[in-house]
Amino acid sequence: MTARAWGAVQGELDKHIQTNYVRKYLRYTELLDAVERGLHETVKNYVLASWYNHWTTVVIEDMLAEQPQVVPTVKNVKETDLFWLDQPWDLKHTNLPREWFKDGHTVEEAIANPVLAEEYLYRLQGAQRFGANNRLFLIMADTKRPEETWKLKRDFHLIAKSVQEFFDATTEFDEVSFVFDKKPYLAHAKILFIRK
Repeated sequence: MTARAWGAVQGELDKHIQTNYVRKYLRYTELLDAVERGLHETVKNYVLASWYNHWTTVVIEDMLAEQPQVVPTVKNVKETDLFWLDQPWDLKHTNLPREWFKDGHTVEEAIANPVLAEEYLYRLQGAQRFGANNRLFLIMADTKRPEETWKLKRDFHLIAKSVQEFFDATTEFDEVSFVFDKKPYLAHAKILFIRK
């Protein structure tokens, strides 16, 4: 989904308001007109997208917690959403980085070579969200219509089937070496792909 459809890039609503309203308009009446013309719709779309993401994520996390191999954590445990393979895991709902595709890679390549995709995900994380902890990446992809990928979060039948198949087949994690801020790290990771 584009920033326009979401209302603003997720996590950057304040920046959007500062750039497009607070710092753009000198006159009070012009600011009020601009807010009435566009900000209400932007905020509404952002709130709806955030609501959608939150509740579909809750449902997906419940599906993961139902797996016999998984021990869910009490909510709000920093960097640990579940225990699996006798280790704590941080669940990350994410996309393959733009750089993955800019470098000529495909979704199919990520599935065939998940360690490389995991290395990209760790290496390209932002400094504010940096972590070298164990991560279970949940990546959705509509390979025929990539712009429709966001809709997969509501295809609970496909998600449940993919989750079940993943945990039935996966008995070990990947070791991922990566460099972040000129320092080497070793992490444990796995990608659960949900694709159509």
